[in-house]
Parts: sequence; C-alpha cells; structure tokens
Amino acid sequence: MKVVAMNEKDPFESLACNCVEVGTIIKEDDTVLTIDLSGVNAESRFDALKEEAAKIGSGNCKISAETIDEHGQTVIRAMFEFDCTAEKLIFQMKNA
Repeated sequence: MKVVAMNEKDPFESLACNCVEVGTIIKEDDTVLTIDLSGVNAESRFDALKEEAAKIGSGNCKISAETIDEHGQTVIRAMFEFDCTAEKLIFQMKNA
C-alpha cells in the first residue's frame, strides 16, 4: 500500500465526490421558461428577450405573454417554449 502525502496527487483520487447524474436534474421535457418582468423597463426587456430567444438553437421558440397585476404593480409574465431542454438552458445561462 502506497501512502500519499497531503500535497501529492493520488492518481486514483476522485474529484467527483457527491455528484449526481445530469439527467436527475435536467428533465428532457422541461422546455418552458416563465419570466416575470416589472418596472419601467419591463416592455423593452421583454422585447430584448424575444430577440435573444429567436437566436437560440432552431429559432422556433414560441413566445407568449400576459399582463397581470401583482400587488398594485403591472407585471409582464412572459412564457418561452423552446424545442428542447438544451435550448432553454442556453437561453437561461445567457440571460441570467
């Protein structure tokens, strides 16, 4: 048995401690993203997000929105339906 000092790298050491399979977190049918936008820039932010969504993957993102009143404030609830989960994740990462 070889003893490895703390500052040496053990070739059999796993850096993947407490990992989970990606499929347990990312579901393949998770393609819809809902974003609530409020404030004075809500409409322009929604327009920018629509443009960004059209650039992702196939460009077939279905976008819908509704205006709701939440505690006396107008909110745009935007729904983005992508073709696949990967497109949704890319969009989320680009616009986080």
